[in-house]
Amino acid sequence: MKTKRTLVLISFLLLSISIAAGLFWRGEPAPLEFTDIKGISIISPPVSLPDINLKDHNGKRITLDDFKGHWSMAFFGYTHCPDVCPTSLAVMKRVATKLRKEGQERDTHYLFVSLDPFRDTPEVLKEYITFFDPDFIGITGDKTEIDKLSERVGVIYDYEGDVRDEDFIVNHYAAILIIDPDARLRAHILPPHSVEKVSTAFNRIRDYYGD
Repeated sequence: MKTKRTLVLISFLLLSISIAAGLFWRGEPAPLEFTDIKGISIISPPVSLPDINLKDHNGKRITLDDFKGHWSMAFFGYTHCPDVCPTSLAVMKRVATKLRKEGQERDTHYLFVSLDPFRDTPEVLKEYITFFDPDFIGITGDKTEIDKLSERVGVIYDYEGDVRDEDFIVNHYAAILIIDPDARLRAHILPPHSVEKVSTAFNRIRDYYGD
């Protein structure tokens, strides 16, 4: 994507602002360090998700409470994406399979948040997301609500083309996000993604910050 580098820089700028606002977080351990894996950005102190009003691929309302009580692995994209979205979701599918086989899944939720509410209706999302894994959750809704969530977690995107033509590209940040059971952003796993990289980083983050 031609604006990928700009989107990454803006994403981390916004995250830095959010983190600076919470520098006095009490009881937060020292940030987990990765010396053997590149591209793991720990958010410390963690950034709390905002109140949201979205819906899943079955039309069920999604609020902040739906992110609580379990760990989540989330990717923001769109169903018409030609490359990075299907590639990343395929990796997440294999990570989920690996964690299940190893008995390490522990009620993890796998989320695909659409940045294209114009085309990604719940029906479209359902057909798309269940192709990868029937347990994955697609999330869509009003653009204002999507922006509220994406901006808080540092996911920047823009549209290339006219959305009224239904033939446009969404340039977007391509990290896999890790969200803890208190609905707080804990980490960005930057591309390139591999099953070993994502599963190892996720397990370490979850074990370090607690279940």
